[in-house]
Amino acid sequence: MCKFCYLLLLLSSLLLQSCQHNDEDKKENTIKEARFDDAAKYNTQLGLAYLNQGDRSRAKRKLLLALSQAPESPGVNEAMAYYMEKSGDVEQAEIYYHKAMSLSKHAGTQLNNYGTFLCRQGKYRASEKYFLKAVKDIAYDHTAGAYENAGLCVLAIQDEKNAAIYFTKALEQDPSRGQSLFELVKLLKKQDKIDEALMFLKKYTNLTLHNSTLLSLAIEVSEKAGKTEMAAEYQSTLSHLAENTGEQHEHDINYG
Repeated sequence: MCKFCYLLLLLSSLLLQSCQHNDEDKKENTIKEARFDDAAKYNTQLGLAYLNQGDRSRAKRKLLLALSQAPESPGVNEAMAYYMEKSGDVEQAEIYYHKAMSLSKHAGTQLNNYGTFLCRQGKYRASEKYFLKAVKDIAYDHTAGAYENAGLCVLAIQDEKNAAIYFTKALEQDPSRGQSLFELVKLLKKQDKIDEALMFLKKYTNLTLHNSTLLSLAIEVSEKAGKTEMAAEYQSTLSHLAENTGEQHEHDINYG
């Protein structure tokens, strides 16, 4: 074999070995990153659980550990933002919320949660804008919740027109939104749009008949419309429900 051919063969062999080592290194790094991500998710869950229990020192330790394991994770940064918010450090919360949004390719969840943060801070118009940005994310599958949150926030500044629009959109996208139906019907009753209020109660009758808060409102609306028989039917259903169930209702703006 000629010297040149031998050197060429040797070089090819070295390049092949180098590629194999690089592939192995990449696989190993991918496995390590996956382990860190899993650990970060677990520690984030623990941190938020401790936070809900009022144990803020443990919550912070777990969230800081998660942040060291996955510093580029939108979820981890968002959890830290929530911790800072609950701890009264609004400026740091802002930083982490913005970082979470910048790190996410599809930021619907992060936009919604930042909107809830702004709403809790009393920045209602700003929060509305972020909820509407969230619903434009085609990969975000909780747009009904974002519309409901927008409705609840603008109600705080007496924007009843847009609130009604947002609650209607929430129901169109998720017919199980009892909160949206309640707020919408209550608004229509306040505006003396009784026929429209009754129409929504009938349209979402499955919600109305299985929720004591909605049934109580339905009785009021029916009586205001002069429909005594309908009011009596709702009253009967409410009495039966009270005897057989101990239902709970969700009235809070959604986090996550």
